[in-house]
Amino acid sequence: MSTMDLVVANLDAWLATMRQTGGYGGPVPHWWESGFRYAGPGRDWRYEGLLAGYAALYRRTGAAHWQHRLAMAAADVLAAQRPDGSLAASRFEANPGSLGTPHEAAAAAGLLAAHRVWPHPTWLAAAGRILDNQIGHLWDPATQGFNDRPEQFGRVPNKLATLAEACLLYAADTGDTRYLTYAAAALADVLHLQVNVRGRPESGAVHQQAAPGGGDRRFFPFYNARIVPALLLAAEMLGEDRYRTAAQRIGEFLSRVQNPDGSYPQVVYAGGARAEGPRWLAGTAEVLRAQMLLGRTVPAVVQHRLLAGQLPTGGFRTGEGFSGASGVDFRDVTPAVGWNDKVLRWLAESGVVPAAPPPPTVRPASMLVTVRGRPAIWRETSEAITMVSGGADRALWYRWNKREPWASGVWEVLAG
Repeated sequence: MSTMDLVVANLDAWLATMRQTGGYGGPVPHWWESGFRYAGPGRDWRYEGLLAGYAALYRRTGAAHWQHRLAMAAADVLAAQRPDGSLAASRFEANPGSLGTPHEAAAAAGLLAAHRVWPHPTWLAAAGRILDNQIGHLWDPATQGFNDRPEQFGRVPNKLATLAEACLLYAADTGDTRYLTYAAAALADVLHLQVNVRGRPESGAVHQQAAPGGGDRRFFPFYNARIVPALLLAAEMLGEDRYRTAAQRIGEFLSRVQNPDGSYPQVVYAGGARAEGPRWLAGTAEVLRAQMLLGRTVPAVVQHRLLAGQLPTGGFRTGEGFSGASGVDFRDVTPAVGWNDKVLRWLAESGVVPAAPPPPTVRPASMLVTVRGRPAIWRETSEAITMVSGGADRALWYRWNKREPWASGVWEVLAG
């Protein structure tokens, strides 16, 4: 048994603790905002990595364990699909809302990745319904592009790339070339927002979103990494090298902005200024996967830093620096399925594939953290995540029973 086999086994065991009726749940620490109260199943981009990761493990091994995991994840998405094709609770940190971008398209891409390994007409049809609903709500005939919200102009390249990738996969599997047209239109907006001026710190990167006169002058390494797979797939399917060139330039940007400790800044601004925190841990898997697909070598320190973020419970920490001050913030340590799925996929696709996972060595985790500047004790077991005051009163501030969709807590404490 290799060390990496155990990493996969422990992650898989942790993911199993996050399942409840309806699918994988849990709180969501995020840079934009965090969702700790609703902790029920989310049918968002977590299912992209879960489906693709378990599909890769099953493809490489043929093991019944991974096949069972794959079947359960696909069943979750199908059960959550509404008659119009949308998915219930598909907005990640803003759950339980629906019509999430890029989340519903990501779930469709996950179904399509699974279908390619274990063909299921129902999975293919469900993915098609998701895409048709996204096109119906987000396609803007006047501008010949996809908005981020219905009837409200807005272009977000990483979301466009996810939708484009799903459209490309669906076109390949069905032969319906209409989806190629939508993919090309989405990627045209992505390429329009890429910086093509050599010598600039942000050269090769793609703006986070469109803004008057061009892009918004913010470049997120994590979201740039998520653009790479769609560009490479487009180069293959549409036969245009400009997509591959654009992907390679993103890879160069990612290498250039990497910190010596293996982390990446949250934001690089036009001209080179940076916002370092919070720096992702589990999310770093997306950068590793993008560079792997590009055939680029990533310094070993990046992988070492990611693997060091695995908790005794088997889940991977979300990040570091959420508080912007010294100390470990509760959002730093709280693992989320929607970040850990990315680790699972990278591990599976990079060849870490135990045919049958060894017995996991997971155990409860407990550590001192801060909650809006106040000391607290954070604890995770297979049954719950809790936060207790670090003061003498040891008051319970937060509890999520992993079998329930809603957490209880002293919300005024968590909100500061």
